[in-house]
Amino acid sequence: MRNSAAIPAALCAAFAALPAAHAQAVGDSRAAILLTLPASARGLALGEAWAPVADDESALFYNPAQLARVRGTAAGGSVQHYVANTTLGAFAMATRAAHGTVALGVQVLDYGTEDEIVSSGGPQGTPTGGSVSAQDIALTAGYGLALGARGEWRVGTAVKLARQHVANVSGSAVAADLGAGYSAANGWELSAALQHLGSRLTLASVAAPLPYTWRVAVASPVIRGLLGEQFAFRTMAEARQSSGGAATGVLATEGTWRAARDALALSGRAGYAFRGAGDDRRPLTVGGGITLARVTVDYAYEGFDLLGATHRVGVRFGAPSSAR
Repeated sequence: MRNSAAIPAALCAAFAALPAAHAQAVGDSRAAILLTLPASARGLALGEAWAPVADDESALFYNPAQLARVRGTAAGGSVQHYVANTTLGAFAMATRAAHGTVALGVQVLDYGTEDEIVSSGGPQGTPTGGSVSAQDIALTAGYGLALGARGEWRVGTAVKLARQHVANVSGSAVAADLGAGYSAANGWELSAALQHLGSRLTLASVAAPLPYTWRVAVASPVIRGLLGEQFAFRTMAEARQSSGGAATGVLATEGTWRAARDALALSGRAGYAFRGAGDDRRPLTVGGGITLARVTVDYAYEGFDLLGATHRVGVRFGAPSSAR
């Protein structure tokens, strides 16, 4: 059995590391920090400036209006070995229904499990033989609808239940997202969303607000022909702010080489975030993806100044992206 003196520190370190890593972004709001963390390998590689071009099930977590761009049925998930030995994951499915697109998703942040130690008057305590665990979970349902002669306008909403569990204490809160998107005739994409509008979350008699977030983003038209007709790329930019935190900005780009329509495709992605002081995350994120027919495997790298590198891997199934 592990040294009992180190056991309380294991979970405490995870709880302390996450707010510290994102301190400049979320300020003093600590409830359901899971809602501000990456929810897609493709999105993470782009510095999360993903909303203006989102066209798969993960749009549920960034801007529900963009669910209207999903063609047919799409499903996917991604997992990231996150800071302080935590595990971060997100899974979602979207399908056409009721003149639009409906989606269901779950986000999970697992802090791990440790041996339970109770105070016995000594410096190390006494093991009980039991265990202590902690998790954050968010369940989300969303709907996106396309409007206009070309479907150029999109609106959407999502509702979510955020729940935190620490040992034998738990708390939950209900929130909603609102989103809008627009595709200009010349290929420019616009996106705006208000996220996590809801009740306070109470845990062990301590109530804290959810990290209310606004985000506005733009994407350039797809550019083709610079490196041959099989290669296309576009750029994106996003500004966002969570309650209590500073406004931040991201510039990103994605390039895709496709052997033939709906066949093999290789993608490279990068994002650069302007966060200012107080945020442990490194500004550059990178990643890529490989698509074969209807299956895509994505990878993203995110680094931290003090906490090291993290890697996210995801798998998506659905119609090939219409944005490439």
